[in-house]
Amino acid sequence: MNRFSFYMTMLVFSLLHPQRGLQLLQTARQVNEDSNYKHEYTPTHDRFEDAIKSLFPEHDKKIEVIKNETQHLQTQLVAFFEGLKGEQFPSKKKPYPTEYSLDNVSGMFVYVLCRIYKPQFVVETGVAYGNSSSFILQALHENKKGHLYSIDHVFKPWESEKAIGSAIPAKLKDRWTLVFGPACKKLAETLGSIGQIDVFFHDSLHTYKNMTFEFNTAWPHLRKGGFLLSDDIGDNSAFHQFCSSLSLKPIIIGNKKESLFGVLQKPL
Repeated sequence: MNRFSFYMTMLVFSLLHPQRGLQLLQTARQVNEDSNYKHEYTPTHDRFEDAIKSLFPEHDKKIEVIKNETQHLQTQLVAFFEGLKGEQFPSKKKPYPTEYSLDNVSGMFVYVLCRIYKPQFVVETGVAYGNSSSFILQALHENKKGHLYSIDHVFKPWESEKAIGSAIPAKLKDRWTLVFGPACKKLAETLGSIGQIDVFFHDSLHTYKNMTFEFNTAWPHLRKGGFLLSDDIGDNSAFHQFCSSLSLKPIIIGNKKESLFGVLQKPL
């Protein structure tokens, strides 16, 4: 799709779907405003294993065993994304850029965290193909307990509800509920229906305004000792300001050349 075709498609889509067109406009405005909210993050851990050890030192010897449980899942995910390589983006068959999917380091951290912490309720925003969802659901499957509520929506003309979570293995979907709609409208409602949650994972629109909204909305519902997680915190200062407002020191995984992953545990 060339640039002219892209803009014409978006224009026609916005005229036919004014509410979604408004959401696209608001998203563009938020992205532009993020230039006012910059922060230079300093990673606390390059390796996710070290981050896990700092949280659960008593499980040090179990980490390698738990990691090995994901080999089959990772093979399935690699095969799924290999199948998309020949598809054009954006299109119905490839509605999301594959490079935006959760990286393997963050996925493994979420998996090991959920295996050790054994959450009952996990809520995430942003699904796309379902890379992060798959790691969480595999952990819940191994734990034989827990449920994942994922919030996502269709914003662009080439996206569809069918594509959301399309990478998730069928056998894992029995512990999964997709809440269809924008997080700005569905997050508070979903959290209210559950009550207390054990893990909240932000991976939707990475703008200062949206991240700040999601952190502030999820935190009161997070039980003591629970975890607030966020991918791509380096895009703006939202995660830093949220942690600072609570006088809490987060864990930041990654390095400055890659996507930074934020972890904040609620005090007991």
